[in-house]
Parts: sequence; C-alpha cells; structure tokens
Amino acid sequence: MRCLLSLSLLTLALSSCATYRAAWSSGWTEKSANNSIMLIHAHPPTLGWKRLQYQSELHPEFHEFLVHLGTPDCIAETTHTHRHYLILYYLKKRQAYSFRNDTRSVSKPIEVAGPYPISDKEYRLLSDFKMRALSEREKKP
Repeated sequence: MRCLLSLSLLTLALSSCATYRAAWSSGWTEKSANNSIMLIHAHPPTLGWKRLQYQSELHPEFHEFLVHLGTPDCIAETTHTHRHYLILYYLKKRQAYSFRNDTRSVSKPIEVAGPYPISDKEYRLLSDFKMRALSEREKKP
C-alpha cells in the first residue's frame, strides 16, 4: 500500500513538471516570436512550429482549424494592447488567415478571419524567406 502511495505521488509530481515545462517553454518562445514572421518546420522543430503547437494546445478551435486546413508555411505573431494576433500564411493557396484573442482572458475562443489573398509582393517576400531558411537548415550538420 505504501509503495502504491509513493508511486501515485511520483506520477503526480512528474505530470506537474510537464505543466511547468510547457509554461516555461511558452514564455521564452512567446518573447522570441513577438513581432516576427517564422517558418514552420517540424523536424527539427522551428520556433514557428513550437508556437503553432503551443497555440493549438491553448485553443482547441485553433487546433481544429489546423486539422482542417493543414500546416501553414509561415506564421506571424504580435501582441498589441491586450490583443494577441497570429497570421497564418499558406503560400501554395496564396491565402492568409488572421487570428486574435484577448490576452486578459485566454479561456475565450480565438477569433478567426479570412481567407485573405496574399499579394504578389507578400508572396515573393515569404517565398524567398522560406527558400533561404530551408537552404540554411540544409547546411547545418
């Protein structure tokens, strides 16, 4: 019985660590992501991928959107006056979607708008950014 109690407490403690680790991770990634356009690549995971995963865990409706439309090529993120904004860029479709939520109440659903067409200038800029970033990733051992 004592062994079972010890095992239960250990399990509880380890699961609590995961929550703190996720919170710590979201904090440093949020600071790095603010006012940035990020490439999304899963292996090895980019900052954009980590932010996408964090937002998916935080907002189930955002996760469902990604399940339906797939992973975007790039993500932009910024915060302004209690509003957190994300823009997802789908280059092949030449579309973007914007999301916003109130930073004072994370439990409120995230709002979505779009699709918006990506201009030729935006498309060239983001495509070049993606090509350069992927090229740099291939050079690393």
